[in-house]
Amino acid sequence: MASRIALIASALFWVLMNGLLWQAEWGDRFTSGSELSPDLIWQKILDSPDSSVLSIRHQGRTLGSLEWHPSILEASRSNGTAIEGMVSAPAGHLIRVSTRFHGSDSPLDRLMILGTVELSPSNTWEKLQARVDHRPKSWEIHAEAGSDQIRMIYEAGRQRFEQTFETRNRAALQLMLAPYLTALPAGLIPDNILSRPDSLTRSVSIEARSDWMQIGRSRVRVYRLSARLPGQLEATAFISRAGELLKIQLPDRLQLVNDAIVGR
Repeated sequence: MASRIALIASALFWVLMNGLLWQAEWGDRFTSGSELSPDLIWQKILDSPDSSVLSIRHQGRTLGSLEWHPSILEASRSNGTAIEGMVSAPAGHLIRVSTRFHGSDSPLDRLMILGTVELSPSNTWEKLQARVDHRPKSWEIHAEAGSDQIRMIYEAGRQRFEQTFETRNRAALQLMLAPYLTALPAGLIPDNILSRPDSLTRSVSIEARSDWMQIGRSRVRVYRLSARLPGQLEATAFISRAGELLKIQLPDRLQLVNDAIVGR
């Protein structure tokens, strides 16, 4: 009799502990569709230990790939000691993005974009550097927060041209970017993005929720970020609980899909 009581008690204890674990892991905070803070999701993305490699697809056709790699910047140590794998004094984040297009039969074909963005501890941008290679030509852009100037370097074969212009000079921006923006799928970029870029940032509405995503035969919990843009455009991103980019849906059936789930 005592052994049966002990067995029942052990079973009840096991059920109770698993119930508590389930509640902590699957509780109300992560109920499907529950609203979350976009800042929380963004911080998850920045702190993700893994890169995200995504295929760029338009209407079912692969156009290229994009690699997203965030990392934590570390402040210099005063005592000179370091513990491997541990960031003692975060000084912001660094985002590296690499994009390559191929086989698109458009001006974007064989285009490569490399970019880095430095963020402050409060996640505001501080420095931006981008390089666009479209052989035999290349463009390089440098910008810093608080400065109204952008430095651009243009190279074509042995020719090299460097120019610094003010961000208010939208005509220069339009001249530089228009050939590539017009090559993107129709409806993806609002018509006034070059003439009035400030109107875009004011009109963006971002919503974050918990959700589920089917990956192969498994159903996994994810975060969902939805952005509503001017012109009734909408973009949706699905992010893993670890902050890895899984899938991004853009207008005109343009998708970025993580290579880890392609074909599953």
